[in-house]
Amino acid sequence: MPGVVDPETMYIDDLPGIWSPVQWELSEEEKREEIEQQAQASLLWSVSAPEAILRLLLDECEIERALDPPDSYDPELQGEWDESLVTFKFRRSIRLDAVERERESLCVIYDFGDVGYWEFEITPEKVILSRI
Repeated sequence: MPGVVDPETMYIDDLPGIWSPVQWELSEEEKREEIEQQAQASLLWSVSAPEAILRLLLDECEIERALDPPDSYDPELQGEWDESLVTFKFRRSIRLDAVERERESLCVIYDFGDVGYWEFEITPEKVILSRI
């Protein structure tokens, strides 16, 4: 169920992670699915590590086409929006609410809308994630 950390159904195994690009002809539907899967992985890689972890734990990684720039899009930092490009975004937005850095610690709070506020407390030895 999206929106909660579910330890009972969390996928765990001891196999190494591998990935191979598609190396055979695909139907149009298979091409669309492959692009979306690659877009989802690329989006997770493009966000901060705490946001990616939170999205993965809460099963909130669904994507959709972005026809317009997202609300907080910054063209000076991210480049001018190009409507001719195929662009994806996460279906549910998440907002960085607060960042507090101290010597050897980082506290990050995210506002995930109706899923609530989530806080990361990060030190060199430990990471704590809590719904607040």
